[in-house]
Amino acid sequence: MPSRQLPAGRMPLSIRQLRFFVALSQSGNFSRAAETMAVSQPALSAAIRQIEHLLDTRLFDRTTHSVVLTEAGQSLLPHAWRLLTTADNAFQDMSDTLQRSRATVRIGSVPSALPATAQIIAGIDQDAHRVNLHLTDGTSDALIAQLHRGALDMAICVASLIEEGLVSTPLIEDEMTLVLSRGHPLAGAAQLPWSALAEMEVVHFTSGSIGEISASAMRENNIVHSRRYRVDHMESLFGLVESGLAAGVMPRLYVRGHDHEALAVVPLTQPSIRRKVVLLQGARLENEHPSANAIAGYLGNALPGALAAVWSGNGAQSG
Repeated sequence: MPSRQLPAGRMPLSIRQLRFFVALSQSGNFSRAAETMAVSQPALSAAIRQIEHLLDTRLFDRTTHSVVLTEAGQSLLPHAWRLLTTADNAFQDMSDTLQRSRATVRIGSVPSALPATAQIIAGIDQDAHRVNLHLTDGTSDALIAQLHRGALDMAICVASLIEEGLVSTPLIEDEMTLVLSRGHPLAGAAQLPWSALAEMEVVHFTSGSIGEISASAMRENNIVHSRRYRVDHMESLFGLVESGLAAGVMPRLYVRGHDHEALAVVPLTQPSIRRKVVLLQGARLENEHPSANAIAGYLGNALPGALAAVWSGNGAQSG
């Protein structure tokens, strides 16, 4: 069905209509979606028909037993989620502003950067700035998805390619290191080439961008992960290394809190491989949320030094 061209900048759907659309896409059933939205099934069906009429596009394929999104519906869904999340946050922000004269600022961080971020946030006088600062952690992919949905105002994460609609502030380039038990013959080395891993049992860390970076680097250097030791959690990797059963490959920020008496951290060179830690925010944050934009500017200035202090083992500094 051809799509009707809408006037520039005009979206003919209400927030409530978007909620109907999302509820049905989640449940795949008119009765359950109607119950979720506290309306009758005929009212929900009429609302969905009205939405499809307004957009001149079929959003759902209906059969006797199921209701599934069409290709057009699947394309629309992430935008609907983003608008609803932004609206919910805006309503909460308006309530906070009216009741407490404060703006809410939502910050996300990858776990390795969160301690430094938290120490900087602890040094911000939230009363003086009239803000409530929220902090959450997550993988880079999850944080970026939340940025696009409007669930976060900014995110400290690992990114090399910056997606459309986001702007990036570089924070630090985090080098990959070899983690060894203190009793390992190479534990005292100032640095090691990747080729030194060839004869080692290297833990296969399977989680997130760290696993992808280390696996890619090892493949490029013709090194194979251990078939005996596979883990999803950092604590498990450190436990295996401390026991002397295997070595581990981790970014330096992730080994900031390791036991210096039990573990040794050796930079890996030839080649030196680094992941880029950046502060991401929406391109229109300055206009849409001035308070969040001011906090983003503060973090962008304070975090490089704080992360570098963690990186060098001197502890994070509050900004």
